[in-house]
Amino acid sequence: MITFKLITMNASRRSLIWLGIGAMLMLFANGRWIIPIATWFYPVFLLRFLRLQKPFRGVIILALINGGISAISWWKMVPVPIGIYFVISFLFSNIMILAFLADRLLATKMNGFFSTLIFPLAWCSLEFLCTFSPKASWNVLAYTQDQPVLLQLASLTGIWGISFVITWFASIINWIWVEQFEWPKIKSGVVAFAGVVAIIVLYGVIRLNIGSSEQKYVRTASIVASRNINKNLSTCKWSDAKAIGVYSDDVENNLLEKTVEAARSGAKMILWQESAGFIPMTEEKTFIERASALASSEKIYLLMTLWSVPEDFPKHLIENKMIVIDTNGNRQLVYVKTHAAPPEPIIRGDGQIPTLQTSYGKIAPAICFDAEFPNFIRQAGKNNVDIMFLPANDWKEIDPIHSHMAVMRAIENGFSLVHPAGQGLSVAADNRGRIIASMDFYTSDQQVMYADVPYRHSNTLYAKIGDAFGWMCIAGFLVVLMSVVVKSKLSQRYPDDQAESFDVGVSTHQLAVKTGK
Repeated sequence: MITFKLITMNASRRSLIWLGIGAMLMLFANGRWIIPIATWFYPVFLLRFLRLQKPFRGVIILALINGGISAISWWKMVPVPIGIYFVISFLFSNIMILAFLADRLLATKMNGFFSTLIFPLAWCSLEFLCTFSPKASWNVLAYTQDQPVLLQLASLTGIWGISFVITWFASIINWIWVEQFEWPKIKSGVVAFAGVVAIIVLYGVIRLNIGSSEQKYVRTASIVASRNINKNLSTCKWSDAKAIGVYSDDVENNLLEKTVEAARSGAKMILWQESAGFIPMTEEKTFIERASALASSEKIYLLMTLWSVPEDFPKHLIENKMIVIDTNGNRQLVYVKTHAAPPEPIIRGDGQIPTLQTSYGKIAPAICFDAEFPNFIRQAGKNNVDIMFLPANDWKEIDPIHSHMAVMRAIENGFSLVHPAGQGLSVAADNRGRIIASMDFYTSDQQVMYADVPYRHSNTLYAKIGDAFGWMCIAGFLVVLMSVVVKSKLSQRYPDDQAESFDVGVSTHQLAVKTGK
């Protein structure tokens, strides 16, 4: 009896060590400071901590730690008042604690390797369901990774497959730990996981090395707003048409001058950052006419973006839109931003991504926060778009992760991406997510980024089946939950079988926790 108590006390103390290591790694696992390998390992230690705690007490401690770390690592990345930020940060971050709780309550009731699936199934189910909330796909683990070979998995499963592999790895390590690293017990599971990883790596290598021949390229230019003009406009409310009008001539002249400069440097398709044309709505018609004349004279495709402010705001809301003008100066399409980033006071688009067949392949527009909704951007993949033009207007705290999120849409849907980001990281990428060119607002004083972009669509499974893997995770978790419930009822009906199964695969530390001693 004395020995049993000592083991329990040691397990309790060790659990706090694992909690501390997990919390430290979590600080660098997502948000402002990302070390990709930390994303893989922090759940290992948090899972271990919770396995050595009573469920309720462990979850409360984990929720407090998780909420605090999330508030630090996502500081100033969410554009809301401080009080609201802390509430949102605590609530949204702790939704994912349910995955740890599911592992604690269910995995200990299942024997063997298949118990490792509970945590990744629960985690990916929650990540996927959260995309239907206002935060969209922000803080999905897949965005923290930077290995091109691994990222190709998104072309099959979307980002959910990448998150699944990361969390499955954590669950596998924890299972090996519980089995005390005894090779005969863990051999088959380790080989199975290694086999899955090997297939993923092989697929990534193949995808990165095929389909690059006979590519055609178009020179693009991405234009971001002038630093000086940005500074002046920052003194205005974004809904004050009169105040904005004081600087609108400078805005318009600067953008058109840089467009001419880019055209004469060989650019055939020129895109401005989100809301570059920050002007009163009364000036919109004249500005578009000037831009159309320029596109015609320089023989370019011009994708001009406007933040068009009505004088009677808020009776009428602002239009955040992109107008595509062809080489003859004709307006071919107008796209109005569909997903407003809180707290944008804008008219919302109709939810459709239009396409345009050009001399340089089929193109499509979307704007900034639209990209945080993978299934929305999938419209472009289904329509075999060659180049996606996706401007944004960021801020320092979300540079560079926001641009990395946009690049994931290119991998999922098989299109090249042109992504100018005001006050952020502008990038151009091919349909494998490989960066062709980049320009960071905070390290460069340039306004124009040039990139020779391939225009050839690559078919992907994700574009065809969408978020099927996310739905499969939900279905898989429900099946596991039902099987545990059925097993529990059978155990109550046949208590002798329950006693026998209880002893199988339960470590001394888990037994100590179960007894509460």
